[in-house]
Amino acid sequence: MRFKGIYKDKSVFVKILILFLLMAFSVVVHQLLAVIFIKLFTQDGMQLIQNNDLSSEETVNYLKIVQLFSGIGLFITPTFLFGYLTNFNFRFYKINRQAALLVIAIMMLITPFIGILLEWNMGIDLPEWMLQFDINSDKIVEAFLRMNDIWTLIFTIVVVAVVPAIGEELFFRGYVQQEILRWSGNIHFTILITAFFFSAIHFHFSGMVPRFILGILLGYIFYWSGSLWLPILAHFVNNAQTIILSYLSLNFHKQTPKLISEVNVDQNLALISFVSVTLLLYLLFKNTYIKNEN
Repeated sequence: MRFKGIYKDKSVFVKILILFLLMAFSVVVHQLLAVIFIKLFTQDGMQLIQNNDLSSEETVNYLKIVQLFSGIGLFITPTFLFGYLTNFNFRFYKINRQAALLVIAIMMLITPFIGILLEWNMGIDLPEWMLQFDINSDKIVEAFLRMNDIWTLIFTIVVVAVVPAIGEELFFRGYVQQEILRWSGNIHFTILITAFFFSAIHFHFSGMVPRFILGILLGYIFYWSGSLWLPILAHFVNNAQTIILSYLSLNFHKQTPKLISEVNVDQNLALISFVSVTLLLYLLFKNTYIKNEN
């Protein structure tokens, strides 16, 4: 029996239900796989994770393994399965070299502007229960960024940059943005709503505004280019550059890596960042959207 496209003619509601059922089942399965994988290497791995000693390199490595399986289980596996069962087109189309280089430059240059937005966002007086999410999240990120060798660096890039870039873009831009656009017919409204969901699902409230702006950026990159590869590349560069800079800071400058939230950004630098990115976005628009229209 062929399963490819078996649910392609179902209603939108049924398809959404299928997707969320796949996600729930996949998360459980991948969590079990993570436990089995860890137990293959050590008997006390799960106990170390439960103790949550983030000063222990061994504990942090096991947490990365859990994060790896969680990222694959939540977005990548179920979304690809959904696409197979419904014949959904995520738009994995070829991209040109100039567009790829422009996206890389944009994501590298936008960091100071995002930093200013983060400073403003952190200045908002949030309820204590919201801040608790941020504190716990920041502690884990800081632990993940302590990398003492090249193999830990590569593994961290896979966990924090490769898997989220593929999984989150596959789900949010590949599926959610396209599905909302079919319903609304307005691309600008669609990108804003998708970016809001993208930001909110991270449960990092002091970083919602900059993540929302990044979500808008990723949405337009996908819309202009018509290819999911470009926002995946952008998302990867955004995450990977933080990891690489943290590794270089710790291993070559012997400085404890800092989160972007801990760095004071010069306003002039942020302005230059904004202007530079705006110009590059215009070039990207001309290179992708206008060419596709013609």
